[in-house]
Amino acid sequence: MNSPLPSSQVAEALWLMTAKARGGSHWVSNAACQIDQLEWAGQHLPVSLLQKSDAATAYTCSPYSAWIRYPRDELRQHVAAPWQTLTSFAASVALSPLAAMMWRCKLDQAAIIGNHLVSTNLYQPWLAEQIAGLPAALRRQFPERPWMIRNLCHSLHHDTMQHLQQQGWLMLPARRIYLCDPSDPAVWKHNHVKQDAKLLKRTEVSLIHHDQLQPADIPALRQLFRQVFIHKHSALNPDFSEDFFALCLETRFLQLFALRYEGKLCGVLGLQTEPHSGWMTTPLIGYDTSLPAKLGLYRHLMALLLDQAREQQLRLHYSSGAASFKLARGGKGETEYTAIHLAHLPGCRQLTGHLMHRVLQQCAPALLEKADTIHR
Repeated sequence: MNSPLPSSQVAEALWLMTAKARGGSHWVSNAACQIDQLEWAGQHLPVSLLQKSDAATAYTCSPYSAWIRYPRDELRQHVAAPWQTLTSFAASVALSPLAAMMWRCKLDQAAIIGNHLVSTNLYQPWLAEQIAGLPAALRRQFPERPWMIRNLCHSLHHDTMQHLQQQGWLMLPARRIYLCDPSDPAVWKHNHVKQDAKLLKRTEVSLIHHDQLQPADIPALRQLFRQVFIHKHSALNPDFSEDFFALCLETRFLQLFALRYEGKLCGVLGLQTEPHSGWMTTPLIGYDTSLPAKLGLYRHLMALLLDQAREQQLRLHYSSGAASFKLARGGKGETEYTAIHLAHLPGCRQLTGHLMHRVLQQCAPALLEKADTIHR
């Protein structure tokens, strides 16, 4: 008799099966892409396939949104109103050479491997011999598209990145991320960590565990998420649908927590774990931005995230943004990369890709460090 699949595999299978049938927008409303499947390395990996993006397409499925639209959007949001038009124009001019190279490479039509359309994909460890067979598997399914793998960094994927580069993959700097090891006693000595931990003991804001949430809570949870990720930050962030929240609630695709204040839900946190690699991250966080700042809802949620990572004995991927906040809570910054492969494509697209790689390698790391000083 076959053993039942672990719940995480059931959740993954349901996500993939539904996305293949209905498209990425079923789970992420601004990700109008096709989802295919790659059977490789003993896994069934989702592959996002975008034909054409527009000004509202999520950066998690559109490289053009990630490298061109999102930085332009960030600048516009953090510049005083009288200067927004000029800043937007200047940013468009500065980014136009990169945009032209991306268009020439058709990078927005890349087959993005292992992409669940979230901000940070966590991967199982891949062996050298598995990576060696990856180009042949991709060539059979996606011979005319660039190939791409998001969310690679040296702390998590040092050997994988080396093996990919040996197979002709180029590493493009993508963003600054922050990593934390809760097993390190020094993390808990930070004053901010000590202060945040006190929030978990408050009585006026109560913690709601996953099993206590109901389907009727889904609209409120989604609205809390959208207040922060979509309205406060950028409409180019993945806009999770109510169906996605229902999937999480039913299968623990993400483990959900919520906060309640004065009888109403006021915060939400979704945890993603990868036990094979030993990491946790949070693709989903939100809170009621209309409530008084003194409640410290964001700090409360981040304290919960750090506490859960320690409890589950996992290292914590803080993702990107809010650099000062995360550095003050045990985070250590490093550059994250997106791997692209163009060697199977016509020579002109390869040459343009190598030029883009050189430009980004020289310019992007310093710019990313400077840009990520913007506070949440």
